[in-house]
Amino acid sequence: MEKISKRTWNLFKESPEGKQAIAKFRRLQDEYCTFDEMLNIAKEMDPQFFQNSKRKDMERFKTILLQVEEIISHLVESRAIENEDVDTAFVYSYVLYTMLKDNPDQEYQDIPQSYFKFALSCNLLTTLMLHAYFPSLFVPNFFVMQFLYLQKFAEKYDIELPEVPNRTDYFARNNYYLDINEILIEFAVANGFEDPAEFCAYLFCFEIPDIKERIADQPQAEMPEEPGQAWLLVGNYTEGEKGMEYGFWQANQLTSRGDIMLFYEKSPVKAMNSIWIAQEDGVIDPFFLYYSNTYIGNKIEIPADCAITFQEFKNNEYFKNRVKEGNFVSKNFQDCSGWKVTRDDYNEIKRMLEAKGFDTSVLPKLYEPKKIGNVIIEKEADVSEKLLLPLLDQMGFKGEYEAEVHFPAGRGETQSNKRPDFCLHVTRKNGDIQARVVIEVKKSMKNKEEIHDNFLQGQSYAKWGLAKVLVICDDRIIRVYQSNGEKGFNERKFIEYSWYDMENLDKYEELRTILK
Repeated sequence: MEKISKRTWNLFKESPEGKQAIAKFRRLQDEYCTFDEMLNIAKEMDPQFFQNSKRKDMERFKTILLQVEEIISHLVESRAIENEDVDTAFVYSYVLYTMLKDNPDQEYQDIPQSYFKFALSCNLLTTLMLHAYFPSLFVPNFFVMQFLYLQKFAEKYDIELPEVPNRTDYFARNNYYLDINEILIEFAVANGFEDPAEFCAYLFCFEIPDIKERIADQPQAEMPEEPGQAWLLVGNYTEGEKGMEYGFWQANQLTSRGDIMLFYEKSPVKAMNSIWIAQEDGVIDPFFLYYSNTYIGNKIEIPADCAITFQEFKNNEYFKNRVKEGNFVSKNFQDCSGWKVTRDDYNEIKRMLEAKGFDTSVLPKLYEPKKIGNVIIEKEADVSEKLLLPLLDQMGFKGEYEAEVHFPAGRGETQSNKRPDFCLHVTRKNGDIQARVVIEVKKSMKNKEEIHDNFLQGQSYAKWGLAKVLVICDDRIIRVYQSNGEKGFNERKFIEYSWYDMENLDKYEELRTILK
């Protein structure tokens, strides 16, 4: 865990903006703080959660806050806990179960998962009230629909977040808050925060805005020149989204930055009327009811007279004859948000738009494997023989790499018949085999899922060979992971190059140094 810059934080803390931020969180701890005040502060810290909330929603939120407050008050008054020795998990569970029980004698094991789904939708409000009562023990969960920012914060300070529970395990998703809360409290203690109001101000008014700003400033040049995949988004444009040019949306967790997002408005328009570009990789958000999301931007509006209507989709011969698997048209666009749009689907949608007079030249083109320099890649072996090995030779590693090295599995482990494609700097001693660099080669990793699968495969080889560097590459990219000692490889931390980058002397030398 990295430490914060005290100097930078102190400058913010002493500024008018910093003092105001701290005062807001101190107000949350005040017993005279009204529900309206609490919700206004929460809305400022997590605007995405409240984006489309109407007056009736805000009244419902106040009812939930009142219910949680009454449960906590009863717990405190019953002397079941002592303020100086509060069991965080006990208090959180007690509040959760009391909210959800049909009767006082009901066991928590008998509470249906659907009830925990409701509790998850209230998690921000529940933890807000818990923070108001026990500020040194509970951090309000302003990461609902903002989990990406928590991930970026964790990356910055080398914090390992626990694995996210499965989508349908709402009980575990509620309890995931306890894991995150414990990590944040430990971080606060390790960095000398004694005042909970200061820590919350630091986290939500100093770090998170900085992360948002850095994300917003990411140059468009970092976007892939050609998107690797396309996805369907289904939903309604409410008042908050009608004029939106950039924003949060439910999406497939395998979405990659730069992917094409085709938006179908299901009501009242019932038409595909815009196309967007994913601004971030898909994020699994355990606190977001729909589980995964991304941010979309670069909106291309399709005029009403060119938008493809529901009936036009249903009458289209291609979609009529298309196989049912993944056919969002035969599913009437029901529960299809986040579905993959195949290359053929996308080409047909472009043809339909063109037939209605829309200029499809403004639409992004899906990635097509192409000629790299004077090299044509037709199969996986071409990536090795025409790209990787010539590069290793050029870097001075000729004779230092071996194909398909067989590593003995560790004690108690089952040896796979599969072997890494290449190893660099192999040593053998007393029957032990080690390799400093393990390289996995693929023809084309088409999406985030395939990159993930190849990382896991390469990671197992790297573990057997005690490798310090793991490389996975295909006809487009060279992705490099470096081991962090006992923690091994972090899938989120890598350096990525294209084969064209190897014509850049600085990048060429950077990669050569890593592989040495």
